[in-house]
Amino acid sequence: MKIILDDRRPLPEDGPYNCVRTYEECIFLLRNFHTVSFISLDYELAGKETGYDVLTYMAENGNAVKHINIHSDHSVGVPKMREYIAAHFPDTVLTMNPL
Repeated sequence: MKIILDDRRPLPEDGPYNCVRTYEECIFLLRNFHTVSFISLDYELAGKETGYDVLTYMAENGNAVKHINIHSDHSVGVPKMREYIAAHFPDTVLTMNPL
């Protein structure tokens, strides 16, 4: 499974992605489909949770992912997410690409 989480940007309508708009929708997919090969995260979401919160959920619940992409430009959130990924997902490919 491949997940893209973003609350505002246009998301791909075709292809192999499961596109979600909220933290809750993303956690639902992670909780119910444990084989996630790719996840692309925005930092700032419409609710109180962030893309960083998704990463902490993944680490706390053993959601290993082969590839994490950050597509945010948030000046505080992106470095925080990068550090967390390096510390908790050392075998995961990290990319920084816009949608």
